Amino acid sequence: MVKFNDIRSLHIELTTRCNASCPMCMRNYRGYAHNSGYPLTELFLADIQKIFSIDFLKQINNIRFNGNLGDFSNAKDALEIVDFFIRYSNANIIIETNGSVREPQWWAQLAHERITVFFGIDGLDDTHSLYRKNTDWNKIIDNAKGLINNNGNAVWKFIPFKHNQHQLDVCKELADKIGFKEFVIYDQGRNQGPVYSRTGKFEYWLGDPWSDTPPLVESLLHSHYTWFDSSNGTNLKIDESTELNCISINNKEIYLAADGSVYPCCFTGFFPKNMHHPGNSQIEPYIKNNNALNYSLEECIQWFLDLKKLWDLPDIKSGKPYICLNTCRSQQ
Repeated sequence: MVKFNDIRSLHIELTTRCNASCPMCMRNYRGYAHNSGYPLTELFLADIQKIFSIDFLKQINNIRFNGNLGDFSNAKDALEIVDFFIRYSNANIIIETNGSVREPQWWAQLAHERITVFFGIDGLDDTHSLYRKNTDWNKIIDNAKGLINNNGNAVWKFIPFKHNQHQLDVCKELADKIGFKEFVIYDQGRNQGPVYSRTGKFEYWLGDPWSDTPPLVESLLHSHYTWFDSSNGTNLKIDESTELNCISINNKEIYLAADGSVYPCCFTGFFPKNMHHPGNSQIEPYIKNNNALNYSLEECIQWFLDLKKLWDLPDIKSGKPYICLNTCRSQQ
C-alpha cells in the first residue's frame, strides 16, 4: 500500500449528513430512511488542522471532497476547511456535491483557480429529482451561477437514466450557456430499481420494472443483509485469482471518513455495519488504530500492510478481500 511519504492525494468525507435521499445512496435504502449503523458526524476545522500538519500538506497535489454518506455542503466548516488547504498546500481541489443547500453567495466563496466544483444535475427540473430526491433543480442552478458569476470553476455532472436521456443534448446546451467549464456524463451503474418514500412506501421505478408487483422494502433489506457469507465466499461470480490493480496505490491516495477514520480508499471506508457492503466486515479484524483524531496519520495507515497481505491468499473463503477483488481487479 501507499507509504506515508509517498501520499500525494487526499479523499475526504467531511460529513455523513446530507439533505438528499437518492435511491441508490448508501446512507438510506432506495429512498427509505434506513440507518444501518453509521453515525451522524462531521469533521470540523480544528479536526482537519489536528490531522494534517503543514509539513505534510506540502507533499499533497490533489484533494477531493466526496463522501460515501454525506454531502460537502452540509458540513459546518466546509468553507473554512477548503481555505485551510488553499493556504497551506498547492493542491488542486475537487468538490462533488448535489448543490441544493446554502445560498449563491456561499458558493461564490469557492471561486478559486485551484478549486473545481462538480454539481450533480441529472436532467432538467421535471426529471432531476426522480433520482436526486429532496433536492431543488432551480436552487442548484442558482447556486452554480453564484460560483460561475464570480469566475469559479463549475462542472455539470450528469448521470444518465431512462427517464432523462432524452434531455441530454438540452442539458449540454444549457450548461454551456450558463458557463459551466465542462459537462461530464457519469454512468455509475446504479440506475434501475424501485424507489420508496422515507416511510417505506413504494413510489415509482427507476428504469425498467423488475416485476408487476413491487417488492416490499423489508424483503429487499433482508436480502442485502444476507447476500454475502465470507465463510463460503460469495454468491456473485468473480475471478478470485485475478491480480489487483489498487486505486490507492495508483493514485497515491488515502481516504479520510467523517468520523476521522483512515482507509486506503472509499470502497474500504464504509462503516463496517453498513449493510450495502457487508464484505467490509471481512476486513474489520485488520483495522487497528486508524482514527486520525486519536493517532498520528502515519500510525493510521499501518494496518494497510496487513490488508495487502490478504491479497496473496487464494480465494475469498481463505480471506482474500472481496471488497478489493470486486473494486480493483485487473481488467484482462
